[in-house]
Amino acid sequence: LMDTDLIEIARIQGPDGLDGRMWVSQYGDPQCFSGYTHLIISPQGNPKRILSCERQRKRWAVRLEGIKQAAQVELIKGEGLYVKREWLPELKQDEHYWVDLIGLKVLDRDAHILGEIVDVFSNGSNDVYVVDREKQLYIPATRDVVTEISLERGVIVIERDLIADLLG
Repeated sequence: LMDTDLIEIARIQGPDGLDGRMWVSQYGDPQCFSGYTHLIISPQGNPKRILSCERQRKRWAVRLEGIKQAAQVELIKGEGLYVKREWLPELKQDEHYWVDLIGLKVLDRDAHILGEIVDVFSNGSNDVYVVDREKQLYIPATRDVVTEISLERGVIVIERDLIADLLG
């Protein structure tokens, strides 16, 4: 099982120049790096200090302590970047971390199970829940569509009529 104490917030895309800077694509909040002083490379890694972090269009150029050459970045290309759960900012009332939604069952109001959440991504205006690996249903995580999220019961309830066309 994944170490739920670690939350993956980004992925290393590759080197940016020769000096150890790397391109990183982040998940979720575009401000995602602003609150952190350290990042962890791969679930087995140790925290490394963030030396610099610049947003360039849709991705980030990040420099981490101890990584000084493009060759070092090549070795970790494709790795996830993680933070510890206790470093995360406090959530507002209706917010959830993506990692906590993966595996939840998605039901409609009549309790029909549509599948479980296998992925979450942002399309810029809202998050989208990907349900069921085979069927790949994309459910917009908007207030009118998602009527309830219960981590305790392990379910998300949606308003099926609003997205009937998406469900086929």
